[in-house]
Amino acid sequence: MSSKRHKSFFSHAAPELEVLAIHSQLSPHRLAWCLDDTFSSCFICEPNPFEVTLPNQPISLHVEFHFEGNEVCSPMSLIENRGTSQQLYAGRPTPDFWLVVQEPESMGGIATWLEGIKSIPNVQMAYLFPAENHPKLSWLNNIRHL
Repeated sequence: MSSKRHKSFFSHAAPELEVLAIHSQLSPHRLAWCLDDTFSSCFICEPNPFEVTLPNQPISLHVEFHFEGNEVCSPMSLIENRGTSQQLYAGRPTPDFWLVVQEPESMGGIATWLEGIKSIPNVQMAYLFPAENHPKLSWLNNIRHL
């Protein structure tokens, strides 16, 4: 009798991340303040910008805010898409900001957050970036607080 061998694809990877794309003409500081006001969060501006290095490209620095999380909400990072020399993602539509959320089920649901973000004045659009496209966001693995 032969036994079947099953290959496991489970790995001890990083926690589940949800990525929200936000289109807004607000400044990074103003958007972070609006998120704080809407969700009673407390985004803190990183003193050192989020740094991205791609082959044959100059280093690009991006404004980053982080929220450490609490008993109600999970950790999050708000990152500006446009940096000093390149964008984190240039596909269409091109968002202005990324809100990356760790373990989103603990924060009351993505739908609630999307609804709240869309209610902020000067936010034109916000949506869940498809998980199948996350490999296009190679910079996700470099976020310091998640």
